[in-house]
Amino acid sequence: MHIGRPESLVEREIEEVNRLLDQLTHVHHKSEADELARKLFRSARSAVNFLNDLPQLHPIASGVVRAVSVVIDLECQGIENDVHIAVVYASMALTVFHLRHFSHARNSFEEGFLKRAMNVLCNDMAKTIKKFGEFVDAYHIHWQRTVKLFFSYAYKKQLEYFVEEFDKLRRRTDGVYKSTMPQIQIETVATKTTEILDKIRFIDPDMLQAQLFVNAHGGVDAVLKNPTLMEEVAAQLEEKATHTMRNVLQGGSDALLQSDAPRYHMKYQSVEARLMQSERRIIEISEGPHKLIEDEEFQLVWLRLHEYYNGQIHQSHDSAITAEDAWTLEYLSRAMYYAAIGNIIDDDGSGYISALELNTFLQSETRCLPGWTKPQWFTFWASGWRNNNAWYRDEIGRMIQGIQDVMRDANPDPSNTQWTSASRILQSLKPLLLVVDNEDISNADDSRIPYQLLRLQQEFREYEEKTISDKLHHFGSYLVDSASIAAVVGDTRIELHLMALLYILAKRIHELTSKVAAQQNISSEDWCEIEAFATSCITVLVAFDNRLHDLSRGWHLEARDIGMQVDHYADGLFKKYYMKPWLFHEAYDDLRRSMFGDKHELPGHLRPIMRAQPPTLVNSVAILAKRVQELEVHLNENDATLEKLEKAPGPITTFMRKLKEAFLPRKTRWPWGWIRNSFVHQFHGAAASVVGA
Repeated sequence: MHIGRPESLVEREIEEVNRLLDQLTHVHHKSEADELARKLFRSARSAVNFLNDLPQLHPIASGVVRAVSVVIDLECQGIENDVHIAVVYASMALTVFHLRHFSHARNSFEEGFLKRAMNVLCNDMAKTIKKFGEFVDAYHIHWQRTVKLFFSYAYKKQLEYFVEEFDKLRRRTDGVYKSTMPQIQIETVATKTTEILDKIRFIDPDMLQAQLFVNAHGGVDAVLKNPTLMEEVAAQLEEKATHTMRNVLQGGSDALLQSDAPRYHMKYQSVEARLMQSERRIIEISEGPHKLIEDEEFQLVWLRLHEYYNGQIHQSHDSAITAEDAWTLEYLSRAMYYAAIGNIIDDDGSGYISALELNTFLQSETRCLPGWTKPQWFTFWASGWRNNNAWYRDEIGRMIQGIQDVMRDANPDPSNTQWTSASRILQSLKPLLLVVDNEDISNADDSRIPYQLLRLQQEFREYEEKTISDKLHHFGSYLVDSASIAAVVGDTRIELHLMALLYILAKRIHELTSKVAAQQNISSEDWCEIEAFATSCITVLVAFDNRLHDLSRGWHLEARDIGMQVDHYADGLFKKYYMKPWLFHEAYDDLRRSMFGDKHELPGHLRPIMRAQPPTLVNSVAILAKRVQELEVHLNENDATLEKLEKAPGPITTFMRKLKEAFLPRKTRWPWGWIRNSFVHQFHGAAASVVGA
């Protein structure tokens, strides 16, 4: 159990899980069931958290603890909890929790029988947990209730299977413990999760009505063979029978589980690597916090970045820092680039870099390319990354223009409703692909960039595009949650790889659009690809939205001006979305309605949560200052208007003078009090007077 946690807290979590399981048999409405599912999942997760220190006592158990941690982490990434899934999660948590008994057997753990028995038991337990996670992922990846209705029998059998497997593992755990430690009595936690699954009888009126319709028309197999009846079932559930849904239903639940397995394994490995990387180790600090950094060279860099490299540049050729990197000093010696470097390492956006964050940066395969020297890493992230984003922005714009040209020139039969539907979907993708269409991100003049940096930029683009493309080849184009994106880009910070991912998606969408236009026909396979790309664009937008929301929450807690942080963080990548989220939400709604129907709401993990932010005082003043400067230029160009303005009554003249004094460059401080008290009352009237003049 968790070191330092009282046994009473451990037992309390178990009791809470069992209490919630008992309540489920008395639930009559879906809303009640959903609420209990959330509570049950939270309690099960809390119970498992008590086992985080068990691997320190018994290393063999580390595989089980890691497996259950990964599965729970994937479930926590925004997927809506299902009550039936939650019951099996509880069964899994109680099974894993039985391993706590072996904390009493620490001294006898090296004995042959116990070690062999524990090894077999833990391996079987880890395999079962992974298989359960694989099933849950497939269950969630096609979230439509129509799919769950038709596959309800197969899903129920799968859930019952996992409940039985976890029950067997609990009994085996108790048997191993009792055979090795008979002198210690343990209390077996008995649960009847299989019976609980059978007794869950809450009412979902829509699902009940749809089930009656299916039964009245010959059952599941008969309805699935009739596309019209299938569409009628989807309509009763306020959903649209997409081509992807039809293919999934025609293929069957076994094919769904099989096709999703490779995607799940990639997500599992991605989360597992992140959890392993974030495990903190206890280090004795004797000379300062820089000793927490695992890279010895960067222990020195931590102390004095520029001075260190400047000193190393003139050392012998045996040094890791050679004269070939002398060009990097142009960037490393200028403080203006330090913020950009810091943003790349500062994962939580706090403005402070921890040793853990630096270690993560240095060990990341997607942030530091093999073969690059450390000065090259830092120089690339100081300026090269921004230049690449500008390049991607221009290329994405060209791709979108190409898609629009293809659609315009296709000239299909006006009665072709399929092309009309596809065109509507493709048109809605433009704002989502241009979510970083920030005017501040403009392509730099290559002639002013050192050729060494240009080479690094190209190398990084080629590496990143190949890495993402290869993973999409194995993963598929169907990105449906944040874990999918993290697995494909190899990083949880979507902003660092967003432009490359959007570029690849835009490129593939352009190729698909050209293919469809050339053949003047959209096959079922093409439709599934269009829907997959559209869903992926929605997922990327929501992941981008969630990342901004998390950063904003942290800045808010630190009492920082969020608008100013957004303006500068990651080179202003989030700026346009933060200032005008409705532009993208409108496209999101159009795409949602086009694909899934007017009444269908996507699940919570595919809904953006950021809303338009009211401008702060600092932002308002900056905007006002810019407008005043533009107004002064306009007035200076028109002597007659200026002369008329100078002869105007006092308030406007006084107001303009004060604005100029406040905002035009000068050495005295800004009159914040006057601005706050007077600009709301006077600016609108003054502006109207100027326009009238």
